[in-house]
Order: sequence, then structure tokens, then C-alpha cells
Amino acid sequence: MKKKTFLKWGIALMLLTLMFQNAYGDIYMKQKQHTDAVTMMGQTQPATDVISESWITSDKIVIMSEKQKVIMDMDKKIMTMVNHEQKAIVDMPMDFSEKMDRKGDMSQEEKAQFQQFMGKMMQMDLKVEETKERKKIGKWNCRKYLQTIQMAMGTTNSEIWATEDIKVDEDLYAKYSVGMLSQMPGMSQNMSAITQELKKIKGVHVYSEQTITMMGQPMKSTIELMEFKEEKAPSNVFDLPTEYKKAEGF
Repeated sequence: MKKKTFLKWGIALMLLTLMFQNAYGDIYMKQKQHTDAVTMMGQTQPATDVISESWITSDKIVIMSEKQKVIMDMDKKIMTMVNHEQKAIVDMPMDFSEKMDRKGDMSQEEKAQFQQFMGKMMQMDLKVEETKERKKIGKWNCRKYLQTIQMAMGTTNSEIWATEDIKVDEDLYAKYSVGMLSQMPGMSQNMSAITQELKKIKGVHVYSEQTITMMGQPMKSTIELMEFKEEKAPSNVFDLPTEYKKAEGF
């Protein structure tokens, strides 16, 4: 198995999951994310600063930045990743067992090993603790929460500041917070418990600091909400560049 590829995918998945926790229902968000430099398995990933814009509708999410565009179709259970630097488009089933079924270059034994590997990697224990600490961040009054995610690939400890100044649909929040993860092998068994924990965080995440520890190596990042509004998503926001080529995922 290409474990370095899985490692990169795992880091990206955990960061995307943290960003998706702000998703609600025909809503626009602008966020600023900083990730510190990290070295793992002999490979160094430099520090990054990304400004992303997101649109969330009843059945789709799109996250757009300078280098990429990620579209999640919740009904079709397809995630489409657009790489602007490589001018490439990759479609990936959100159910990775389906992805393996499509790969004709893998034996049944290899597919079974992958399923077992992913099942162990994606098992999650998520806990949220509400604190009494409050402060104003920007124009929003916020409360502090402590969140811990334990997975085989690593542990994520987050300090989350959320506001109830912005009124949102709690059920939609929960749906999109766990929407992608619920499709992963090994995740369906504890989705109910994870959803209940996430509902402890009241309102919209305004600012968060998280430390992901993988293979004993900490990686720190922050996510800051810059803009939030409820508005009809543009009709073309989910369109794909026609001049880009289709590529295979991992």
C-alpha cells in the first residue's frame, strides 16, 4: 500500500473535517487557515496560509481556494477535487470501499487488506467539553470549547471558540459536520455518539486552534472565520473547468 499517500490524505482529511464543522445550509463562509510546517516520514510540508470560500446548500458543499476547489455531493456521495496548478479533476467516492471495488489492478486479498487498514485508521473517538470561558472575537460573542479527536492515525486537540450570535440550523450543522466521515470504512458504528458530541458546541465556529499529533509529531493549525452570511448560492458555483483533464485518484 502507498502509506505515504495515505498519510498525506489522512492529514488533508482531518483538516478538511475541521473546516467542514462550520457547514450549515445555503450559506457562504470565508475562512483563513494557517498550518505550521511539519516533517513526517522524511518529507517536509512547508507552512501554509490559505483563504478559502465555502458555499453550503442542502445537498452540496464547495470549498474554493487559490490552488484547489473541493465539491462534495452529499446525495451522490461523490467528492470532486479540482487542482488548479495541475489543471486536473479527480472524482472520488466518499465510500472508499466503492473506490476499491472499481480498481481492477488490485486482488480481492489486497482490497480486503485495504478495507481492514482503512477501518482501523478511521475509527474515531470524539469528545467535546464546554467551558465557562467567554470572549469577543471580532464582532461575535464567543464561548470556548475543548474538543479531542482520537484516531489510529493520530490525535487532534482543539480549542474552539463558537458564537450563538449567528443563528443556524442545528440538525444541518450535525449533518455536514459528520457527512463525509460517515461514509468512511469503520465510521458508521459510532456516528450517533459523534453527532451528539458535536451538538454540544453551540453555534458557529469563529476561531479554533488545533494540534494534530501523528507518529509523535505535532502539527499545529488555526482556522478563523472572516465572513458568514445566509444567501442563495450562485448557480455556477459547483461548475467544473471544462479545459481541465480528468485524473485518477490514489
